[in-house]
Amino acid sequence: MSTEPTSADAWCERCANRFMELDAELAASDARQTAQDVYAFERTRAMSPEEAAEFVALEMRRPDRARFERRAVDRSTHQRFLSKLLRTFPGDVPSA
Repeated sequence: MSTEPTSADAWCERCANRFMELDAELAASDARQTAQDVYAFERTRAMSPEEAAEFVALEMRRPDRARFERRAVDRSTHQRFLSKLLRTFPGDVPSA
């Protein structure tokens, strides 16, 4: 995990770039929105942006994946996250 502080905008930009590397067909606007959604989760925000993108991509490929859940925030506020990711990563994730 990254220990150096990163601004939210810089974190999201790096995460979005990694999403686009993982899926060349992903639109930049979708990658940015997904990165912002990933940043909203404490668990993935604690990772480096690249690690978070790879983690989410791998988890979304698993047929037995668990639900991503927020712990302290009303769950009804960010429902676009999972549905977008389910459509985003249909194939294998290439190694970095």
